[in-house]
Amino acid sequence: MIIQLQKAKISIITVVYNDCKNIERTIHSVLRQTYKDIEYIVIDGGSDDGTIEIIKKYKKSISTFISEPDNGIYDAMNKGISLATGEYCCFMNSNDQFVNDHVIENLFKHNQQADILYGDTIIVNNGKEEIAKPLSLNKFWKRIPICHQSAFIKLELQKEYPYKLKYKVSSIYDFFYNCFYLGKKFQYVELPVSKYDMNGYSSYSFYWLFDYFRIAWKYSGVKRFFVIGKLFSYTVMRVLAYLKHKTK
Repeated sequence: MIIQLQKAKISIITVVYNDCKNIERTIHSVLRQTYKDIEYIVIDGGSDDGTIEIIKKYKKSISTFISEPDNGIYDAMNKGISLATGEYCCFMNSNDQFVNDHVIENLFKHNQQADILYGDTIIVNNGKEEIAKPLSLNKFWKRIPICHQSAFIKLELQKEYPYKLKYKVSSIYDFFYNCFYLGKKFQYVELPVSKYDMNGYSSYSFYWLFDYFRIAWKYSGVKRFFVIGKLFSYTVMRVLAYLKHKTK
């Protein structure tokens, strides 16, 4: 007798605000997936640039769509989580996309018992693409080792630990580091999952330094000495990058 593995229902959540140039590409990336049991949720922050009109073109294929003002990206993401009903969820926000149409199908051929299932990421930086492998999870004290867009998270875990609004740009780092700290099961699959645009919300932000220190200090224990050193080096790098940008 052949026993078939029941496939998990997947909730894909897209958060967007005033990004009419890129939202359609992200929607296509989700709707073209060959994996059958997908719930697609789109959370718009009250766009007024034509983004809503583009989303409405695909309303029949979108499970849930809301457009209303929010208190920032993490508030919008939490709204998506509260509406999701799948076993796993993944965030594919506007301007990001899956690497191909078969990613979810290929990823979920693997063990579905992990709390967080994740793969590789194709980084897009000024039009150039390169593949990024996740770091060892023991490097959490240094920075987030995995890409959010390349991770599928058990929805019950995501609902238990929603994103904290007090972190301006790094609530995702706090969520993943907390899961690691609590001993949740991470599973890596050697498979490119998403394309991530480096010109996103948190790139090169000085807010990130403050968030990084508070989060890393909270969970790093005996490695806190290394956190202080890393904070110093990150500060120097960002100051130099800022000065270089100002002189252009």
